Amino acid sequence: MKLASGYKDFWDAAQKNYPDQMRPGGLLDQAMFDGINNVLNADHSDRFAKPSDRAWMSSIYPWSADKRSTKVGALAKTYRGLILLKTPFDLALYPRLIWELQPRTILELGSYQGGSGLWLADNMSVLCENSGEVHSFDLYTKCVHENATKHPLLTFHQVDLSDASNLDENLLMRLPHPWLVIDDAHVQIFSMFSYLSNFLVSGDYYVIEDNPVFANREIIDGFQLIEQSGFLIDTYYTDAFGINVTCAPNAWLRKS
Repeated sequence: MKLASGYKDFWDAAQKNYPDQMRPGGLLDQAMFDGINNVLNADHSDRFAKPSDRAWMSSIYPWSADKRSTKVGALAKTYRGLILLKTPFDLALYPRLIWELQPRTILELGSYQGGSGLWLADNMSVLCENSGEVHSFDLYTKCVHENATKHPLLTFHQVDLSDASNLDENLLMRLPHPWLVIDDAHVQIFSMFSYLSNFLVSGDYYVIEDNPVFANREIIDGFQLIEQSGFLIDTYYTDAFGINVTCAPNAWLRKS
């Protein structure tokens, strides 16, 4: 598992070079080693789940829990001076996924000021072994700050996302995989999913932010479509900080 490789390298080096410190009372004592070892050897056989097998409960609903640590923290978050509307949990999760997936393409639906696109592009440039592209789509691109438009990996597109067919099919056809698609536009989310899923290949990810927390009839029916389309919920991400402690509950989706 790519995510555990750093842990393993550290403990292999510690065991080889500092065996005395691995004993009880040492700086790298056995209790800590056992905890890390549990991470390395965790059973991930149930990591991917069908939407129909998952409840909609959340250990914490990030946007309505303690306002100091979640809602206000997210709404006040900036990146390089630009607004970045992500919860602290998701800010920790996306770099993990980018490191594990090594996406060549990130599609962001909903640009806002461009802060999240800039953050994603910077993460891609640091965490991905091969250069890629970030494409951000929004109708109101005049709100995008000029500082975000200067990133060499990031391109903004003015598109009315209420109709998925407005997306440039030729662009989508040429973009390299793996893909990470992030829907933060909150507009026709399932018709957009239905359209874009045709371009995704096995192993690509599709994250739907915010809307799934409502779990109404539209959401339930939409997730039946998601399951029928061959997508599984990656519980490694949805449940990393507790069950569905993310702004995308049950919606870190991987095409099987």
